[in-house]
Amino acid sequence: MRNLITSGLKRLVKSESRYPRGSRQAHVVAVATVKGGVGKTTTSVNLAAALADGSNRRVLLIDLDAQGHCTTSLSAVLEDSGQSGASLHEILLSDEELEVLDAAVPTSIEGLDVTLGDPGLADAEGRISQKIGKELVLRDALKITRTHYDLILIDCPPNKGTLTLNALLAADQVLIPTDLSPLSVQGADQLVETVLTVRDRLQHPLEVLGVVLTRVDGRTVTLNSEILETIEEAWGELVMEQQIGINTRLAQAQLKGEPIFEHAPDCRGARHYRALAEEVWARLQGL
Repeated sequence: MRNLITSGLKRLVKSESRYPRGSRQAHVVAVATVKGGVGKTTTSVNLAAALADGSNRRVLLIDLDAQGHCTTSLSAVLEDSGQSGASLHEILLSDEELEVLDAAVPTSIEGLDVTLGDPGLADAEGRISQKIGKELVLRDALKITRTHYDLILIDCPPNKGTLTLNALLAADQVLIPTDLSPLSVQGADQLVETVLTVRDRLQHPLEVLGVVLTRVDGRTVTLNSEILETIEEAWGELVMEQQIGINTRLAQAQLKGEPIFEHAPDCRGARHYRALAEEVWARLQGL
């Protein structure tokens, strides 16, 4: 009985984090879509790399998708082959006040840390949904972590499940990638509606940082113009000025486990993502 009471008291009394508070205050941006195959992870990885490298910024890329594609896309630049701390799903499911910092792994890109791919997130989705305050688990695990970074990007699963909802409630802004196919545009529109729901019903001041058009094919000018006109009419200034064109080097870089700037720094894809990174940072500074 004594042990039971002591255990209960330990859980009632908040313990101090084993990490000191840092001197930074990160912008937290969820990169989210409800349709796969639109360049969500490609955008997350290359934005994180572009915004960190040589900028004196500290950037954390959180791989919240159980498929772990961020880790695959950065495998050649990871400094540690194994994870020394807790996995992300363990942090989210723990009754202790763990921090995402426990899962952060450095890369050879100056200023960039990542969380490794975690297949356990697939099972954690259902278990998190049984927790009290299930939508706020990730937000709570970033309280100290966000004071150690200037920017935290969250690569979300391609759905509107519990993990994505956690990302939206942990984030200050959401970046929505979409290609110009009707189904992808419809999915992006659904996510914009989800953002409005999060703001209205859950009273979380989430903003749409922008909608970035990906996989833009210059050969289909007429079709692109028709869809783009519809998009700009519906979303106005939410549409990012910089578009990401189709570029085979982006897929090749993923296979090599490198950001596009390491693989082919002078290609069109690299130029597009550098320009997008500058636009994203400018929008964040203007908030």
